Amino acid sequence: MQEEKQPGEEALQGLDGHELLVGSFAEQAKAFWRSWGPAGELMVQGIEAWAQMQRAYLQWLRQTFEAGGEEAPCAKPTSGVPLPGLTFQPWPGPGDSEGGGWDR
Repeated sequence: MQEEKQPGEEALQGLDGHELLVGSFAEQAKAFWRSWGPAGELMVQGIEAWAQMQRAYLQWLRQTFEAGGEEAPCAKPTSGVPLPGLTFQPWPGPGDSEGGGWDR
């Protein structure tokens, strides 16, 4: 007999998987930069700060998800209304998003 999954179990498993991915990436990246000796130490510190930030965000997602019920905060649909001041108009001037360049 197969156990029935609880609502949201897949989302929590996804968060667990992402946490493993963050940890694995951070350890491998730190090992690489440590191989550079003292020159790589700043990168090691940066990677550790990034990993801590990712873990804090994942913890927040997990707590919000468990407190809020079945939908994770990132799963809620957006309104589809663009932010004020943002358009799809081409960037003005030389080298704009429509091509062109700095030809003079």
